[in-house]
Amino acid sequence: MKMYKWIALLALLSLVLAGCACPKSKVGKVVVGVNAEYPPFEFVDESGELAGFDIDMMNAVAEEAGFEIEWVNTKWDGIFVALSSGEFDAVCSAASITEERLETVNFSDPYFDAGQIITVRADETEITSADDLAGKKVSVQLGTTGDIWLTDETEADVVRYEENTLAFQALANGDVDAAVCDNAVAYEIVKANPEMGLKVLPEVYGAEQYGIAVSKDRPEVLEAINKGLAAIKKSGKYDEIFAKYFE
Repeated sequence: MKMYKWIALLALLSLVLAGCACPKSKVGKVVVGVNAEYPPFEFVDESGELAGFDIDMMNAVAEEAGFEIEWVNTKWDGIFVALSSGEFDAVCSAASITEERLETVNFSDPYFDAGQIITVRADETEITSADDLAGKKVSVQLGTTGDIWLTDETEADVVRYEENTLAFQALANGDVDAAVCDNAVAYEIVKANPEMGLKVLPEVYGAEQYGIAVSKDRPEVLEAINKGLAAIKKSGKYDEIFAKYFE
């Protein structure tokens, strides 16, 4: 009789535990595009693995929301076309939320504030602000908001490169007079490569916010990402990752 009671009790306990289990996301696997040429947000580390603020943050979002990530390292130019055509489910790659991009993809809630900044060689004295870029050769990564800002807001001779690192190398080599990109990235490149002999000018132009871009065909992915993002901000995990890369 006691044996039957124990069996009944264990069966009841298993039902209770099953009922208390946290529901897993129905999203499953999310294919995420990234251009790992933008430190400290995304880069390939010495062991050949993807690393950076965006990588750690997105992995934390996925863990919290209960879905898996398949990362795809790709070129920046065309990354939103690939997203809207279904090659990826999402893009997490220091992507600024813009009205133009919102026409073809959705964006998560914002997760990072940024702006454009000018980098010059350390001995540069003529270029001190955006007004001094007129007629100067200025390098930038093709298709970025830095490219848009230079084209629309300055009279610079814009020289476009497929990768941001190539734009900065061109500046160090003397091929261009200045380089423009997001402020956090400029500071990271200059700090990590003192041999380039570059300096960042103090003024930040424009106000941008990064978001995780999501295919318009995957609203469930957008919902899961926003829930995961809110959760890591509430728990302090976001602040922990931020401090790792920016403090």
